[in-house]
Amino acid sequence: MMKGVMINEQKTLRKIRIYLILFLLAFVFSLHMVVFIETDAELLAKYVGHDTFMEELSPSISAWMEHLNLAVSETYSSYPLIAYCMDWLCYAFVVIAIFLLGAIKDPVKNVWVVQVFLVACCLGLILPFIVGPIRDIPIFWRFFDSSFGLIGLLFLLLPYRLIRKLEALHHTESTD
Repeated sequence: MMKGVMINEQKTLRKIRIYLILFLLAFVFSLHMVVFIETDAELLAKYVGHDTFMEELSPSISAWMEHLNLAVSETYSSYPLIAYCMDWLCYAFVVIAIFLLGAIKDPVKNVWVVQVFLVACCLGLILPFIVGPIRDIPIFWRFFDSSFGLIGLLFLLLPYRLIRKLEALHHTESTD
């Protein structure tokens, strides 16, 4: 292999790993809402609920934040076992995140992990619009929820394309 090609391959690999690590950090950070849902719902109500700038700007958003806070606080105080469901959701997030470590270690060999996350992001775009109406979730919240799928999709497309480039380079080298 020529030295220039090898340096370019290392740069590409480094870029892929940086993007995947950033995605992993964002994915793990999204656990915050699962682990601290009571605190987060309370803060949302405090800063964008009733008697805030949001009530004047968008009464429906303000009312939803209050409703969300009330639902979470009443559920957790009356049925604390529901928090156990959130603990298992957190567990699932961590297990799923572990797969990204394999893609970070060897992106070409584990391209399937990135493909699975791309599909999951696509599903995250549409799921809020399928189940949102069933659960009486307001449309603005469905757009907010689906934005995570859109951001993830856009964020993973670049490393995916770079992985495919490396894959093609490896394939070309093996046929020479």
